[in-house]
Amino acid sequence: MTGMRRLTHIIPHPSVRRLRVYAFDPQSSVELDTAIINDTVIELPWETRWEDKLEPGPTNDYLEVIDYDPSSDLFYAPVDLNAPSLLAQDGFSPSEGNPQFHQQMVFAVAMRTVRNFERALGRVVLWAGDRDAPKFSLDRNFTRRLRIYPHALRERNAYYSPTKRALLFGYFKHVEGKTAFSSWVFTCLSQDIVAHETTHAILHGMQQRSIEASNFDSLAFHEAFADIVALLQHFSLTNVVRHQLMQSRGSLREPGLLNGLALQFGHATGRRGALRYALQYLEPPVPATANATTDGERGSEESLPKTLSNTSEAHARGGFLVAAIFDAFVTIYERRTADLFRLARASAVSNQDYFSGELVDRLAREAGKAADQVLRMCVRGLDYTPPVDLHFGEYLRAIITADTDLVGNDPMRYRIAFVEAFRKRGITVPGCISMAPDSLLWDAPDLAETPEFGKTAADAEDGLSNVFSHLLASLELSVSLQPWGSNHVHGTSGGGRRNLRETAVGVIQRNQARIYEWFKKDSPYDEGWEKLVGMRLLAFDDPLRKVPVVDIPTLWTGKPNAAGELPKVPRLEVHSARIARRAGPDGQETHQLIIQMTQKRRGYDDPADQDKADHGDSTVLSREPDFWFRGGATLHIDLRDGKLIRIIRKDVCDNRRLAAQRDFRIGKTSGQAMGFRVSETPEPFALLHRSLE
Repeated sequence: MTGMRRLTHIIPHPSVRRLRVYAFDPQSSVELDTAIINDTVIELPWETRWEDKLEPGPTNDYLEVIDYDPSSDLFYAPVDLNAPSLLAQDGFSPSEGNPQFHQQMVFAVAMRTVRNFERALGRVVLWAGDRDAPKFSLDRNFTRRLRIYPHALRERNAYYSPTKRALLFGYFKHVEGKTAFSSWVFTCLSQDIVAHETTHAILHGMQQRSIEASNFDSLAFHEAFADIVALLQHFSLTNVVRHQLMQSRGSLREPGLLNGLALQFGHATGRRGALRYALQYLEPPVPATANATTDGERGSEESLPKTLSNTSEAHARGGFLVAAIFDAFVTIYERRTADLFRLARASAVSNQDYFSGELVDRLAREAGKAADQVLRMCVRGLDYTPPVDLHFGEYLRAIITADTDLVGNDPMRYRIAFVEAFRKRGITVPGCISMAPDSLLWDAPDLAETPEFGKTAADAEDGLSNVFSHLLASLELSVSLQPWGSNHVHGTSGGGRRNLRETAVGVIQRNQARIYEWFKKDSPYDEGWEKLVGMRLLAFDDPLRKVPVVDIPTLWTGKPNAAGELPKVPRLEVHSARIARRAGPDGQETHQLIIQMTQKRRGYDDPADQDKADHGDSTVLSREPDFWFRGGATLHIDLRDGKLIRIIRKDVCDNRRLAAQRDFRIGKTSGQAMGFRVSETPEPFALLHRSLE
């Protein structure tokens, strides 16, 4: 027929990509109690126009799965998740013997972890760059994709490699005892292990000095936080949560799959249960006596249970933080569901069990909501920590302050649940007169000692905002859309599209450079900034310095010249300048610029050498230091009015903190030089995770 037109309908992309995975690990699929729930599906948002398309590997905008097995010298064929046969059945079915399912599973779990972080942070996740690259180069600030190797090691280990910016998963043969599951254990098939290692990579990308061991809490925090993310993600699997709550009659305080980590790995390494349990330290510790050990080791059978003060090993110490946060979560869940239990009991017939399937469904939903909210609180708190030398108590302050900024009213008393759980674990907050949530908030900038800012306005607070506004005016506070195809960087496909993460990195990089130059430039307010941020910005003989201050030569980190003179201006680093836009549960919003800066100082294991160097002894300063001692600050700027609302600092000239880091390194505190071993290795997680064998 002539004159007819064919109408076509554009078929939109699906909203989600569904991928089948093990809910826990392969062992749970061959046990009658858990086989029915262990095969589950993860739903990921379909790739957007502003992201790279999913390619075989799988490879997308964030991840690149490379399945090379060096022990066998084999490359396994990459899985193509866009193949019609796989799209039709939600990917490969779970299988220990199919390497392509292994690729599918690590990709699905890692991407789910990334998306959970992005929802809480209010910005895209970026991987750590190469610190050895030239300053302000793209490679220094941005790793295009995190690489994942499902079969990288034939050993009992899995870890995040900061030097490779990659996740390396091991596998090994389990030959001891008689078990119902496979004799081969693949760490890449454990949701907990994959989520744990992905969290290490995300946290390193956010805070690049976080992998440096400066105290007993630093790497313990890294391990604990990774466990917390893995544990709370259990509760997004509704069918699994429902099954477990039915067995425990609604309780989350009984040991089980929901509060344990890496069950199969734990069995294969000689444990009777999971690798770690969130409930391990759930009850308050027994008060110590003279017979208790003080070196963090188990000691004799007569020794009392561990307390935080006598525990130094990273995983064991991190267990206290895990228990505190999980306890807070369980308390919140119990408060949210108390009315449901009361109503169910009241409506039950005298000879009928009140615990019904409908009640379990409601409990599972409430557990999922509570876990999601607690996870968001924990992730948001990361932006409220100092950039170096983190302690557990400071993380509690970070969580409380971040939640108060976003959710002013706390009718369910979430913040009190956190405070109480930390207090029961013996986690203290030095410098706070009370453990009440309002007393734990990070303080606003103290302008009492910086009168110079008051010269530009009616008071110092307005003056500080006026001075800082000059910097804000030079920054890019939103993404500017370039012509299509003009913002591409290395490793990307052809033109004709925009990539949100690439654009964000460009904005961050330019803002970092501008912030660096602004603080480096001479200013009449430099002395005030020194006091506020805890770093040194002026040369020791600068004529602008009106008030005498103690100038420590170990801050001037360049090498002496031929005359033995050190550079007169200390160096500083701007680690991040990221914009976060967050939404609260009731529509609340925050718009913040978060800046992190650090500065380093020469440190020496011998206090006598430290004293000589601090007083300018060129014989000591001319050689490499034993370690680097760092200080720095996290700055929060409210983008709604440009006000600098908070500075969270660690003073680089704090000699008490320097002495504490020295004691940690040489083992003076614990009786073993654990700090030296961990702080000197470029692969701290390989060392820490291998210690669990």
